Amino acid sequence: MSAGLAAVIAKARAKYGNLLGLDEYKTLISKANVGEIVTQLKSYEDFDKDFSGVDITVRRGQAERLLRNRMFRVYDELSKFCPGIKNRFNDFFLLQEEVNQIINAAMYIGAGVYQLFIPGFPGYLTDICSYDILALSKARTYGEILTVLEDTPYYGVLAPISEGTKVFPPIITIDHELTKYLYSTLLDYIKKDMSGSDREEAEKCIKRRCDMYNIKICYRLKGLFKMDTQEVLRYTLPIYSRFDRSLMEQVLSIGDNERILPQLLKLPYFKDVADIEGIDIETAVYTSNKRYYEGRLALSKCASVVMYSLVELMMIENRNLTTVIEGVRYSLEPSEIEKMLIL
Repeated sequence: MSAGLAAVIAKARAKYGNLLGLDEYKTLISKANVGEIVTQLKSYEDFDKDFSGVDITVRRGQAERLLRNRMFRVYDELSKFCPGIKNRFNDFFLLQEEVNQIINAAMYIGAGVYQLFIPGFPGYLTDICSYDILALSKARTYGEILTVLEDTPYYGVLAPISEGTKVFPPIITIDHELTKYLYSTLLDYIKKDMSGSDREEAEKCIKRRCDMYNIKICYRLKGLFKMDTQEVLRYTLPIYSRFDRSLMEQVLSIGDNERILPQLLKLPYFKDVADIEGIDIETAVYTSNKRYYEGRLALSKCASVVMYSLVELMMIENRNLTTVIEGVRYSLEPSEIEKMLIL
C-alpha cells in the first residue's frame, strides 16, 4: 500500500473520531434555536472550519448548506492524498452530487417551484461539475434541462425517456434512470480500476446501496401507493446483492395482502434493528447502514472503501443534525427528537 493510501485510511479514521455522539446530540437538542445550535457546533472539533463565519442569526437552510460543505471539504481533503492514482471510483462523491442536483432541478421545475433550486444547490459544485450548474438553475422546462446536459453522459440517460422535449417525464422515472446510471458507472469504474479484495469490497458497498434503494422503492410504491408488483419492479435497479429479483418478487407478492414493512424488516440487513419499537423503513435503512459502514471504516484495508464509508457516515450525521434543527425549530420534546436520531 502506498503512503498516500495509508494516509487516507489514517485520516479518515481520525475524522470518524470527530463525528458526534449521543452526549453532543443531547447538548444540541437542549438549545433554544438554530443560532444556538450553530454556536454550539462551532465549539466541536472540525466544525469550526465551516461555521466560523456565521453567527446566532443563521437560518436553517444556511446551516444545512454548511453541513454539506463540511462533508465535501472532508472528502476533498482525503482525495488529495491520492494524486496520480488511477481509480475513478474515488469520484463517487462528485457523481452522486451531480445526479442529485439534476434530480432536484427536475423535481422543482416539475412542481412549478424552480426558484427553490438556487438556494439549495451546493456552491462547491460550480467549478468542478461536468455541466454548467448555474445554467441548470435557470432551466424552466425538461427541454432546457436536456440542453444544459447535452455534452454529458446524462443527456443520453434522460433524452430517451421524454416523448419530445415538451413532455416532462415523471420524477420517479428521472430518479430511477439517473440512479441506475450512477451505480452502473461506479461498478464499471470498480471493475476497470480495482482488483482483488479491494474490488470485492467496493462492489459489495455499491450493490448494498442498490439493495437499500430497492427496499425503499418497494416500501413506498407497494406499501404506500399500492402499485401492482410488476409496476413496482419497473422502478427497481437491476443490480442486486442480498435482495435479488426473486426475493423482491416474493416480498412484493406477500405485500399484496399484508403490510409490507414487516416483510422487509425480515431481510438479513435488518436482523439487529427490526425489533426496535415503531421503527420505519427509513430509520431501519439508516441504522443498518451506520453499523455496516462503521465496520468497514474500522476494518477495511481499502482506502477507497474507507473513504466511501466515512462519507456515508457523515451523511447520516447530517441527517441527525437536520433532525435536531427541525425538532428544536418546532419545539419538540427533547426525548422525541432523540428517538428520531440514528445512533
